[in-house]
Amino acid sequence: MKRLLTYLSGALCLALTPVTQAGAQPSLVIQVPESFYQHPVRLLNPYLNYWHNRAEIAESVGLNTFQAQHYTTSSCKAEAQGQALVVIEPNMFYNPQTGVFYSEITARVYNNAGADSALGKPLMTIKGLGQSRGWLTYNVENFTRQSYQQAFDQVIQQIQQNPLYQQSVVDAPIQTYQALCNSIDTLSQPKAFF
Repeated sequence: MKRLLTYLSGALCLALTPVTQAGAQPSLVIQVPESFYQHPVRLLNPYLNYWHNRAEIAESVGLNTFQAQHYTTSSCKAEAQGQALVVIEPNMFYNPQTGVFYSEITARVYNNAGADSALGKPLMTIKGLGQSRGWLTYNVENFTRQSYQQAFDQVIQQIQQNPLYQQSVVDAPIQTYQALCNSIDTLSQPKAFF
């Protein structure tokens, strides 16, 4: 009888293990290309010169947003290990007449860790838009964070609904993306946003 109970409890544990792993979110590596750190953007205003460093804020908001959705995240500056690499291209625009911060996040998802895959086509490209009302004279960083937060919420929602993502990333093994991160940092970004 004791042997039967041990066998049944072991079989029950084995049967429940795939269910808990299937509900788990994948591990992602988040990267903002180095050129976005080197080129802040000027938020337009006729009376103020405000330079916004979009890379730092977008990366911190992106990591926090993915973690809030129960993703395991790392950055290219740390260990760079995960099931996919998400390259974030943040852009910010300010309309001084209406006092609205507009953000656009372009996320490119790569599931191949080879350095040459940066030149190829990513698994998917997703855009998210956000906006928040505020003024350049008061608490600018908070307003830009709110705008980026809305854009990242849209990006994560689109990622989770994409069937290609479910097939290619969720069941993929953990890989090291450091070579791909370095390769993306050496690529030039479009000058229209700098």
